[in-house]
Amino acid sequence: MNATVNPEMLTLAREVRGMTQTQLAQESGIRQTKISRYEGDLAKVDEEDLRYIAEALGFPEEFFFQSGQRFGAESTEVFHRRRRSVSARDIRRIDGLVNLYRISCDRLLRAFQQVRALTVPSLSVDDFDTVDDIAYAVRSFWGIPSGPIKNLIAQLEQASCLVFSVDFQIDKIDEVVQWIPPSPPIILVNSSAPADRTRLSLAHALGHLVMHRNELPYKEMEHEANRFAAAFLMPEHDIIDELKPVTIQHMLELKQYWKVSMQALIYRAKELEVISERRFTSLFQQLSRFGYRKSEPFPIDHEKPRLVSDLVDKHRLELGYTDEELAQLLRVNIVDFYKWYRTGHKVVDFQEKKMANRQKPGTKPKRPGEYIERGPRGGKVPRPRIVTIEPGDSPLPPTQKPGRTWERKGPPKP
Repeated sequence: MNATVNPEMLTLAREVRGMTQTQLAQESGIRQTKISRYEGDLAKVDEEDLRYIAEALGFPEEFFFQSGQRFGAESTEVFHRRRRSVSARDIRRIDGLVNLYRISCDRLLRAFQQVRALTVPSLSVDDFDTVDDIAYAVRSFWGIPSGPIKNLIAQLEQASCLVFSVDFQIDKIDEVVQWIPPSPPIILVNSSAPADRTRLSLAHALGHLVMHRNELPYKEMEHEANRFAAAFLMPEHDIIDELKPVTIQHMLELKQYWKVSMQALIYRAKELEVISERRFTSLFQQLSRFGYRKSEPFPIDHEKPRLVSDLVDKHRLELGYTDEELAQLLRVNIVDFYKWYRTGHKVVDFQEKKMANRQKPGTKPKRPGEYIERGPRGGKVPRPRIVTIEPGDSPLPPTQKPGRTWERKGPPKP
């Protein structure tokens, strides 16, 4: 552990929780100006303040002492597939999570030398006639046979990409990708998206990794990544004869085989000049009329990432780590460990867990007990008031400051 708190980790933890500095100040009882100075590395973090911050953010104190750096949307190593209307706070929250995965997974990788069969090539758009040609070059480089890719996540993991399926809690971001050597590429996809959209997002992320690493942003980047994704999943020489006739019924049949959406197939038909612009518009009007723009029939199965869960299992089975020890290794609490690294376990969300025993002043107590004053979102506050609620007592008394809540600690003391 380093001797001093890393201010980057203070900001990272706050952004992962989706909090502003003002909200953290309310949660922790520490002035916002003080938090700003801590994050700006303008003041040494007081030990007591760190305890309050760690409690409010739900991270062990060790998290804040680790080395590491945040990279965000302004970086040339981070790319998103998102709608323009997404908020800056949501972007920072998702970027925070991909940074957290990169830093923590470096710890998982230290114990095992991961020699993968493939690598992600770096290819310049200027060296090829079309973006489609770049997509075909990557398929050839990876030895992908003609036709649809059966499992795209497995293909990416063979090239050392760490893929995470995460609930972004919004539908305006489909994917974020980051590659900061010597760490491997990290790809986060929105688990709430349909599987066919997720495959397109993964191919879109790969396009950025192949074509745009260390490139300053330019206008055509997103178009190039989208074109790469379509060509990578639906190569012209494999699909062009299968597209005809371009009807809703035929697209529905092709969807199951190519594992892409009906909309993606129609777009590809237009790109390859199989249909006219007028026919393209007519088909999308039909999709809208049937309600298929929002929810297509006969969804395909989701692919599941394996590489990170295999690394976790290796630590458990070969090195004898318990889940609690792995959480300590990764500098996260046990609830977040299950949520972020051991998918499939039913866990309580960090905020849900804190909310379970909390009530607002003036409300009827759910049950008798000893109650302690907490921040608006459940964090510790300096010199909290503690009250005992007996059977029949109602309502809960006022807190010392507006906006605070009461948390039940346990049964009334005898």
